[in-house]
Amino acid sequence: MVIERKHKNPGDLIRSEEWNQILDELIDLRRHIDEMSSRDTLTSLESPTGTSCGLCTGAPQDLNYETEVMGQITKQYYVGGAEVGEICKFGINNFADIIYYWSAATVGREDVLKITLEYTDGSNFTSDKLFIHPWSELSRKGDKNPYVEYLLSPNRRVWYKYALQNPHPDNEIRSITFEDVSPNSGARIANVVQFVTRVMPLQAAIKGRLDLLK
Repeated sequence: MVIERKHKNPGDLIRSEEWNQILDELIDLRRHIDEMSSRDTLTSLESPTGTSCGLCTGAPQDLNYETEVMGQITKQYYVGGAEVGEICKFGINNFADIIYYWSAATVGREDVLKITLEYTDGSNFTSDKLFIHPWSELSRKGDKNPYVEYLLSPNRRVWYKYALQNPHPDNEIRSITFEDVSPNSGARIANVVQFVTRVMPLQAAIKGRLDLLK
């Protein structure tokens, strides 16, 4: 898009073609700004809670991918035994419109996962029970919590990449917590989280930061 600098003098008339062109260019520019986003990936994440192991060395048989690294994944968190509870908790400290996470389950095809977002203003959001696919074989996406990508290990075990829509994108996220709500599901979470953030106009970003200081 090229905008020509055309100065007018006071009292000059403006042709309808010129006015329409200015409006079209401004609308296109605003649409472009509104659609701008940044994509950040957090790797090698550590959780203060939960049980973890590598992908191969030291991993139980039902968690063994027979490789030490898959993509950017190097560690997995899970709840041991026939238990339910918090799998892991990662610090985010940023804004996000969409959060991508990697997961799989020993006993899949069930609603086994809950995700809680804690915001810096003290509020929280907890998702409904989320469907997780099995790690033992590549499954079709389906209609319930479809994955957007997958990784396949040498022993044909799978990691699925899921997307969570943040209902409050204007609130800064302090942390994200994953919870296994189904006994024996064997749900696990990888130590990689990616978030896509709509680029806010500078004035709105500054206002958001100042509001947190009040």
